[in-house]
Amino acid sequence: MQGDEARLLLGFPPNSRPSPSQIKAAYRKKVWESHPDLFPVHEKHSAESKFKLVSIGIAEAYTCLQSGNSPDFLRKY
Repeated sequence: MQGDEARLLLGFPPNSRPSPSQIKAAYRKKVWESHPDLFPVHEKHSAESKFKLVSIGIAEAYTCLQSGNSPDFLRKY
């Protein structure tokens, strides 16, 4: 996953440079938005399937930005 793609998935503008704490907060927000516990019982099964797919993509974006794999990621000193 490229840095810009990861930023977009987590809700940041493409050329932004989010801090590690901003990345963590965005990750938690995105995971919670798709969490199966937020859906009615009759939608739980499809919500769980969607949650698994979404959380994999979000986790990959989180890892990409936290590890600094994107070339223009601004690391803390």
